[in-house]
Amino acid sequence: MALTDSVALPIIADTPQRLSARVWRMTAANPSIMTGPGTNSYLLIGARCVALVDPGPADAAHHQALLAAVAETGLPLTHILLTHTHRDHSPGTSALVAATGARVCGMFPLADDPSQDRDTVIDETLVDGQCFDALGWPLEVIHTPGHVENHLCFHCPDEHWLITGDHIIQGSTVVIIPPHGRLGDYVRSLNKLLGRGIKYLLPGHGSVMPEAESVVAATVAHRLKREQKVIDALAAHPPASLADWVPIVYDDVSPSLHPIARFSLWAHLLKLAEDGVVTETDGIWQPMR
Repeated sequence: MALTDSVALPIIADTPQRLSARVWRMTAANPSIMTGPGTNSYLLIGARCVALVDPGPADAAHHQALLAAVAETGLPLTHILLTHTHRDHSPGTSALVAATGARVCGMFPLADDPSQDRDTVIDETLVDGQCFDALGWPLEVIHTPGHVENHLCFHCPDEHWLITGDHIIQGSTVVIIPPHGRLGDYVRSLNKLLGRGIKYLLPGHGSVMPEAESVVAATVAHRLKREQKVIDALAAHPPASLADWVPIVYDDVSPSLHPIARFSLWAHLLKLAEDGVVTETDGIWQPMR
């Protein structure tokens, strides 16, 4: 199967879906407002072994489904690759290591970030630009801070796909929670993906996304459009608190989503403060005079 045929494949929990000869998708049964239809794990099929990207939550059914999919390949699971260590992506790692002895590769959990899974042990630190070659075909590691500082994407130049983790997800914008999520880093990391020949995005949540360059460019444009709305709102209203600004800047978003939007607005304001556009004093934000 070619990736062009996999775009329309529905999300089915704990069922292996062959996206191409090299990559299968398995989705955990953890749907929510934050995880969409669930967290995607990706099984990468090599010449003599397989690797797994993001084992997902510590869920017994997903664990067994992943082991069954590995057995179906007839190859040993030798490596677990992590896009990041948030609790919907990495806690399933320990049980798989115990069952298979696989080495865990990624970036270390952030010690001072309460949203991190600190139980996962990293055996090998991956770095930007590294070629992971255990599979017998090239897999490029791309460091993409923004959603969180220890975030990675994995690029297969031969098949023109990118496993995005939470850098880009289908059907929603990514939540950026300061201080470990930084909007400036996020936009720079998005732009870093352009010009690499990527055609398909394999997100941490949702289905395969074609026309990757257009999706990335649209995501950057959306963030910058929202940033301009923040700037315009601060220019048109008296100084106010973060909570006061949310319904003004996100008047096009359902109030039920405003608690989540508050994080993104905070990230926007911090970026604008770094850029010298706005200032904050005792929790009150206003344009730089």
